[in-house]
Amino acid sequence: MAVMYQQVCPVLFGENATQEMAKKIAEEGHKNVFICCDPGVRAAGIADMIVEILKEEGLSSSVFDECVPDAPDTSIDELAEKIRQTGADIILGVGGGSSMDAAKAAGVVLDNGDSVRKYMEENGNPGFVIKTPVYLLPTNAGTGSESTPMSVIHEMATDTKKVVLRYAELAVLDPKLTVSCPPSVTVNSGMDALSHAVEACTSVAPNPKDMALALHAIKLIVNNLPIAIREPENLEARGNLLFASNISGIAFAAMSTHIGHCFAHEAGIHFHLNHGLCCGLAVPETIRFVADKKPEEVRKIAEAMGVAVPEGCDAKETAELVAKFVRSLMRECGMKPLKECGISREDALSIAKAAIDNNWFHIMCPGDITYAQMEQFIADIYDNYQ
Repeated sequence: MAVMYQQVCPVLFGENATQEMAKKIAEEGHKNVFICCDPGVRAAGIADMIVEILKEEGLSSSVFDECVPDAPDTSIDELAEKIRQTGADIILGVGGGSSMDAAKAAGVVLDNGDSVRKYMEENGNPGFVIKTPVYLLPTNAGTGSESTPMSVIHEMATDTKKVVLRYAELAVLDPKLTVSCPPSVTVNSGMDALSHAVEACTSVAPNPKDMALALHAIKLIVNNLPIAIREPENLEARGNLLFASNISGIAFAAMSTHIGHCFAHEAGIHFHLNHGLCCGLAVPETIRFVADKKPEEVRKIAEAMGVAVPEGCDAKETAELVAKFVRSLMRECGMKPLKECGISREDALSIAKAAIDNNWFHIMCPGDITYAQMEQFIADIYDNYQ
């Protein structure tokens, strides 16, 4: 069967990419920039640094530093109104996935009116126009949101995560912006990127270009994440992780995530846990879950990670070796298990049904996922990593 692959969002990558972005904004004739970020990005001095870089190119700017994790739909509508009031002609989303998702979704509301709820795919999005460009600058290496069309928004009325589909006009990857990431953010975001790559290359919709990207991302992450934890100012490691996050984002935008993200979305909402943490915790069990259906892909994941697989190992045995390696990586990097996050086993298992019911992309997992299987999947996450 023939497959189609493409990349829509251009990427500006490398040290000093932020300065190059500012020149590009000025050359395009923009005058007034609106920056969306969270309080941590502002406190780290990143937003103010960008303001100064923009000023050097004769650009005025406003900073909104109140983006929050799992961006609520109500905050997106309010953000769009704030952008409108400034008269900004371009939006910069700076930070982690939630800030970048907020920037993309607010751009839709700014250009089309009404509420962001109208444009959610699950709510029957009627379509929209794009007038105001959105540039995205990740400050951690995890979500890949800068190069995906997905803006994941928390619809408060239904207490579920829903999606607005809008690409950015430019992704700006500057390793210098990630140096201030504390170890917990570095490991959670790195494992988020790893989950994207692992789930993408074991989904039911593979293609050769994005498979290659996902496998290369896996290699880069396992080789560079421990270095970035030990040496936070190592720009080579930071750059490799940022690139890995980006290409794994491109890969899962095309090939999809599946069972691990079904768990992560529900765990994040119900227990108010970091999204990358939840995704990362699911990686070993995802590999074990798909072993029978995706034996060749699991073997390729093992190769990408540098896991030695003895001759004659079957798919399940290979998956166990890979899962053991990933858990060791998680421990080395200081990733917390669910139990240490204050979640009981009983509470963790309680979200199994919602993890399937509220996340349509479970269909992208090879084989049907029953409620019982999801419950066992979560039990394995809890029991096998403590």
